[in-house]
Amino acid sequence: MQRILTRRRALQFLTWSPAPLLALAQEAARPLAITHVTVIDGAGAAVRDQTVIVSGQRITMVGGAGRVAAPAGAQLIDGRGQFAIPGLWDMHAHLSYTKVSALAVLLANGVTGIRDTGGILSEIDGWRTEVDKGVRPGPRIFRAGPIVNGREFNEFQIAVSDAAEARGAVRALHRAGVDFIKVHAAISREAYFGVREECKRVSLRFAGHIPRAITPEEASDAGQVTFEHVGAIADRIAKAGVPADEVAGALERFRREDAEALFGRFAKNGNWFTPTLITTQAAIHIGDHQPDPRDRYVSASCKRITAELMTRPEYREMIQPASVARQQREFGELLPLVGLMHRAGVGLLAGTDFAASILYPGFSLHDELALLVDAGLTPMQALQTATRNPARMLGRDDLGTIEAGKLADLVLLDADPLADIRHTRRIRAVVFRGRLLDRPALDRLLVQAAEEAQQS
Repeated sequence: MQRILTRRRALQFLTWSPAPLLALAQEAARPLAITHVTVIDGAGAAVRDQTVIVSGQRITMVGGAGRVAAPAGAQLIDGRGQFAIPGLWDMHAHLSYTKVSALAVLLANGVTGIRDTGGILSEIDGWRTEVDKGVRPGPRIFRAGPIVNGREFNEFQIAVSDAAEARGAVRALHRAGVDFIKVHAAISREAYFGVREECKRVSLRFAGHIPRAITPEEASDAGQVTFEHVGAIADRIAKAGVPADEVAGALERFRREDAEALFGRFAKNGNWFTPTLITTQAAIHIGDHQPDPRDRYVSASCKRITAELMTRPEYREMIQPASVARQQREFGELLPLVGLMHRAGVGLLAGTDFAASILYPGFSLHDELALLVDAGLTPMQALQTATRNPARMLGRDDLGTIEAGKLADLVLLDADPLADIRHTRRIRAVVFRGRLLDRPALDRLLVQAAEEAQQS
C-alpha cells in the first residue's frame, strides 16, 4: 500500500530542501533566464550564446542572446563559459537496494529521472509521492515494482511457473499502477509468453533480461521494449557450455559472425538496449575495492547486502586472480559489441544498475557515459543515451531536449562535454521542474544525503 504523505511527514522533510519550502515555491513562480550559454540541446546541436527562458515548470523560449530578452523580474543566470544539457536519466536503477538517500545524490549529479527496474512498489511510490509534492529532493521515477521471474531470489521478485500465473502477476501489477513489467532470466518460456500476451491485453510494455528459455531473436520479435546488460551476452555464452577461459574468444566470434544480424533485428523491431557497462567493469574490481570519497553516499543497508554477497562461494570465486583476468578479457570484447550495436541502429540507454556498494547513484552514470564513448560513441551520442533516448523510449515528448515547451529539467556545466564527456561531472547548477539548484544547494544535498545514508 502506498504511504500517505501527512502534514507532519512533509514538515519533517523540509530540512532536506536546499531552501525552505515557501522560498522554493516563490523561486519556482519567478521566471528564470539563463543568458549567453552554449546550449547542447540533446537533438544533436550545440549552439553558442543562447538565452534559455524558464517560466513555471516549462522552457518557454530558447534563442540567441541578442534576440531573446529576459522577462521582467526574472532571476538572471550569467551562462558565459557554461554549457546547458538536458537533465540526465539513469535507465536501470534499484532504489530498494540503495534506499532513500540515493534520491538527493542523483539530483545533485544532474540525474533528473530514473527508471527503477525492480523494487518494493509501496516503498518507491512513497518516495515518488514525496518528490512529486516537492518535500523531498529527487528525480522523476518511472518504475516496474517487483520483477516477474521463474524463482524468487529476493523480496523484490514474484515467482511464476506457467502462463496462467504470469498473466495473473501482470494483472495484479497493472492494477497496482506500475509503469511497465520487468522480466528476469529465470522465467520459463511458457510464463514469458504469458507475460507478453497479458501485457498486450492491458496495454502495458514489458522489459528486462533475455530469458535463458528463449532466444534473443524470439524476445525481439515478442516486442520486449528493452534488453538489459551487455554482460548478459557473456553469461549466455558461458551457460551454453563454453568453458570459462574460452568465453572471450566466443564473444569475439559472435561479434564477427552473428552480432550484426541480431542487432539489425533489434533495430528493425524497435528494441532498446541498456548496456550497463559500468556494472560489468565495477564487478571485475569488487575484490580490490579501495576507499572512495563516494562511499559516504552509499546506504548502510546496501553495504550490508554487498558484504553478505561476498561471503557466497560464487562471489569469492569471482575475485580470484585468474577469474579477474578472465573477466577483463571478456570486458574487452563487450565494449566493441556496444559500438557495433549502436552502428546497427539499436537505440541505447544509459543505466548503471546501482544496487551494490561498488556503484554510486548519480556518480556512476557519468562513468557509464565515459564507457559508452570508449565503446565508440561520440560524446553527443553518449549524451543522447541519457537524455533524448530515454524520453523517446518512455514516450515522453515533453522531456529529453532543450526546446520551448519542454519541461525545464536542465544541467549547467562548467566545461564542454562534447570536447570531453567527463566534463558532465563538472556541474555548476541543476534546474529541475523549473527550480534552480545552484552549486551551494547541490553541495548541501550531498551533505544531507551522506548523513541519511548512514541511517538507511
